[in-house]
Amino acid sequence: MLDDLNLWRWQRYTAIVTLPLVLAHVVLQLFVFGIDSASYADVSARLKGGAMLTVDLLLLVAVCAHAFLGLRSVLQDYARRSALSGRITRVTLIAFAATVVYGLAALVAFI
Repeated sequence: MLDDLNLWRWQRYTAIVTLPLVLAHVVLQLFVFGIDSASYADVSARLKGGAMLTVDLLLLVAVCAHAFLGLRSVLQDYARRSALSGRITRVTLIAFAATVVYGLAALVAFI
């Protein structure tokens, strides 16, 4: 199991990874594909191309991991017992997994 220091480090890693992924998403969206149309067919074509899908999948996982590691950290500040601390970690892990699955389902709908 990951200890608090490793989870703290992973939150920093996800922050470092998120910035270039957001920049790549913006560059692809604005300058490569253009923002002329956001119809279902256009978005589907962009995602089927591969580059946008790869960036979006990595961005989904990085942002969700960063968010739920941060939420876990904030909630841990209020945990007074170690048993509660363990529950907080499990609940945030389940919420992270559920959010990633939901995001994957949303992306798959366009493919």
